[in-house]
Amino acid sequence: MGTVSTISQPAFALEERLRFVEVVLLWEGLVRRQRVSDVFRIAPNHVSRDMRYYLERFPEAIDFRPELRGYVAGPNFKPRFASDDPGEYLGLLQARADSQGAALLPLTGGTVQVGALPSPAMGIDKTVLKQLVRAIHQGHGLAVTYLGMRAEGPSTRTLWPHALINTGLRWYVRAYDSDSASFRSFVISRISAAGKSEGSTPVPASDDAGWHKHVTAHVVPHPKLNAHQQSVVAREFGMKRVGKQWVWSVELRQCLAGHFARRYGLDAKVPVASSSHWVVLRNPAELRPYFLPGGNE
Repeated sequence: MGTVSTISQPAFALEERLRFVEVVLLWEGLVRRQRVSDVFRIAPNHVSRDMRYYLERFPEAIDFRPELRGYVAGPNFKPRFASDDPGEYLGLLQARADSQGAALLPLTGGTVQVGALPSPAMGIDKTVLKQLVRAIHQGHGLAVTYLGMRAEGPSTRTLWPHALINTGLRWYVRAYDSDSASFRSFVISRISAAGKSEGSTPVPASDDAGWHKHVTAHVVPHPKLNAHQQSVVAREFGMKRVGKQWVWSVELRQCLAGHFARRYGLDAKVPVASSSHWVVLRNPAELRPYFLPGGNE
């Protein structure tokens, strides 16, 4: 039977526990054995073995502090299993707040209280979502009842889904639509019923140009803002200095470009006031073909 030091790669469960340890150390600075034990429902002695394994692989990465009754980051600490990207961590916190569940607890530590606006995902029928996900996995079509806002009533159409899309406001399914003979994005919460449709897709997903082709949005501070205000906006959006201008360059799937523009008010009719629109597009002509029609997205 091998010792801890003979293990070259951690098993999945061990890796998840070590990721949790790193996340807590990264963002909170202290992790206690009992907390890991409580989250993963393992004996404290099991946690001690995990910590010995970690130290043998990564000497001086963590230090035990008796006065704190826990571990802190050591001089050689750096994340090997977790990510130190703030965007990823905050995204996980957002997902945990949206779900109101414990599924993401091991990845986020669990002690930071998070408030979030309610997500419209609550309007999605779970049976419909199952059908969509299975259709994507199995490559078959679906006969759906769709409640379009521009229609007089429910419509029946056949879709061949191949991807899901989240715009930050709604969930969509990307699919080939038999009615329009084109690839389109459909709001999942507006699908009231779905059933398996026999037959293969008329057009393969690889032909969906809106999904596979990209366009780059170059977002800049509103030119009417003063230098200080522009630097604040640049910091908030993570902009980079390009020549004399702050720029946030975002590569987008073509089918998402309109949603991106709507989310940040980049598709508003010009001129726009700097008091209500802190950012504008530097390349509006390139993005305009993908703008959404008027009204809600």
